[in-house]
Amino acid sequence: MFENLLGQDEVIAQLRADLSSASMPKSILFSGPCASGKQTAALELARVLSCQAGGPGNDAGTGDRASWNCSCPACARHRLLAHPDLLLMGPRTFPEEIPAALAVYGRAPARASAFFFLRAVRKLCKRFDPALFEGEESRLAKAAPLRREIEERIDLIHPDALPGSPDATAGLEAARSVADTARKLEAFVPDTTPIFMIRAAGYWSRLAPSGLAKTIIIEAADRMLEGSRNALLNILEEPPASLEFILLTPRRNALMATVLSRVRPYVFKARSRDEERLVLERVFKSQGEEPRSSRHGGAIEAFLLAQRPFPPDQARRRARTFLFAAAARRARRGELDPGLAVLASPAQEERADFDPAIAALADSGAEPSEIGDAALATLAADTKDFGAKDDAYSSSFPSFLAALSELLGEALRLPGLGSDGLLLIEEWARLIREAKAQNETLNRSPGLLVESLLYAMGGA
Repeated sequence: MFENLLGQDEVIAQLRADLSSASMPKSILFSGPCASGKQTAALELARVLSCQAGGPGNDAGTGDRASWNCSCPACARHRLLAHPDLLLMGPRTFPEEIPAALAVYGRAPARASAFFFLRAVRKLCKRFDPALFEGEESRLAKAAPLRREIEERIDLIHPDALPGSPDATAGLEAARSVADTARKLEAFVPDTTPIFMIRAAGYWSRLAPSGLAKTIIIEAADRMLEGSRNALLNILEEPPASLEFILLTPRRNALMATVLSRVRPYVFKARSRDEERLVLERVFKSQGEEPRSSRHGGAIEAFLLAQRPFPPDQARRRARTFLFAAAARRARRGELDPGLAVLASPAQEERADFDPAIAALADSGAEPSEIGDAALATLAADTKDFGAKDDAYSSSFPSFLAALSELLGEALRLPGLGSDGLLLIEEWARLIREAKAQNETLNRSPGLLVESLLYAMGGA
């Protein structure tokens, strides 16, 4: 068991010991950095607890059973994330994981890569399990047809098909179609676990399992709102005997003390560079590229983020160009703090990040308004009008704003920055937050918001 969890030997040993001694508590917490294997461990634990293999290992308290290739019906269904005794909820990075899994399946079509893709998609579909919408079925009206379409096309993917055979070709085409539909379904995943899902999960947990044990997994548990957290406490107080409750979080300290007191913690470490390389090679079939960490995480997270149609590096380049255009407008009006002058006149090596046409405009001494118009046009082209022309780019607007905010944070460390510069950065940060809020709450057009943001930051 836990053969598919790489680079977390201490956690694996602890889990195996608790299973072997029959001391596994009913409510546990997996905490640790993003992409450290918490979800993999949770799904594997759910499979182990449901394993129906005969022999000495049939007791849930035994740690020598439930190998990854166990042939019992429960394990077979869990490997495909199709077991009815599993509930999975909470926000997840589907825009990165599903394209990454599709790329692996396309590069190396085989049983393992097909399962990897199927599991990535089912992690999304599990968020729309009817059991989570008990009494709130109307909320499924738009998502249900997309989920059904995915499930129908998944049946065309045959993991055991020989590479190059008609079945394998049809399976890869079906996978591409499934990935396209999954992008549409992702839009309906809530940003946090709503209270009605927690209550529905509580009702579901008290029903008899179809097998040996039920498991509820909540990802990003730290992002739950107060009402959901309080509803969660009701389940954690007295979990049913047949239920395993698993919370996942990258920020243990963000959880309520009353929640922490009711769960046993298992701490996942940040993987070493060699361990991350192993995961990239074995799981994602990387072609020997040197792992490269992102600004906010390790190499695995950087690899996943790079799968976005509008990846972080590109978002940062466009944000840098945008900030240059806004600062140039301010400088032209004589309203830019001297400490921020570098933003309006970046060094030549920094201009290499700009679109060549915009860099040429900057070098030619073009008017700031002309540079701003070019920056807006390039941004719209790179993001397909922030997803209006292609659903795959629907997350590009928050990604762009996040990159812009990150650059402002770096600007706070510029030498010679005065009080006026600090106030201006604070004002720009407020404008960015307002643009994000207006898009999320009022559904205002990202294109119009970005144009207004440029003018506002430029002092118009």
